[in-house]
Amino acid sequence: MAKFCTNCGKKLVDGKPCDCEKKESKKVEEVEVVSTGAGEMVNDYIEALKGIFTKPVDTMKKYAKSSKFVLAMIMLGINAIVFGLYIYLFAGESVSILARLMGYSSLMSLSGASVSVPASVFFWAFLFMAVFFFALGGLLYLFCGPIMKDDTNFKEIMSLIGVNAVFTTITILVALIFVYIKTWISLVILMLGGFIFILNTYHGFTNLVKIDKNRIAYVFTASYAITLFVVCYILPKIFM
Repeated sequence: MAKFCTNCGKKLVDGKPCDCEKKESKKVEEVEVVSTGAGEMVNDYIEALKGIFTKPVDTMKKYAKSSKFVLAMIMLGINAIVFGLYIYLFAGESVSILARLMGYSSLMSLSGASVSVPASVFFWAFLFMAVFFFALGGLLYLFCGPIMKDDTNFKEIMSLIGVNAVFTTITILVALIFVYIKTWISLVILMLGGFIFILNTYHGFTNLVKIDKNRIAYVFTASYAITLFVVCYILPKIFM
């Protein structure tokens, strides 16, 4: 008696399983590939933006995946741009405040001179932030992967950093507003955003990797310390 597939009704040959499930899974993969367009990226960004404030743990689990790597690069790029803009405007406002404190503002207004900050400040701030993200992700991967032989994925680590960068993007924008209201409040907001970024990234990192839990704190601390050394000491020596 001939047997038929219970899923699609196709006649089975020699009792072999039907290939309809493979075809269906292939269609699902194609749909997933198509869904990674610009519109989907925007929706994912907005979703991550909401989630990282309301449900940070669940959001990190959802977006710390290799499939979200491109989205993570966009998140990190936006963060670096916003940070570059903040440093550029903060530098200009700081020079203006310093000029007022030293009594030069009246002289500058009489002479028609104005405080100007070179556009290169924005570029260097953008570069330093981009290097910070990739250095941190690269070191975390290096310690966990090649050194400790964990099956950690570099794209997953960068996706984790990317989704947490969404949080700091918002805090930088808020700090940007306070640059022209209260400079010290602006700096406090910036530092607070950076501190929460570190905490969230560390927490997500502990759930992402499978290395000995006793080593995670050392790996993260060493990676972060080396990253700061590279960004704050080595990069200025090379480019400035």
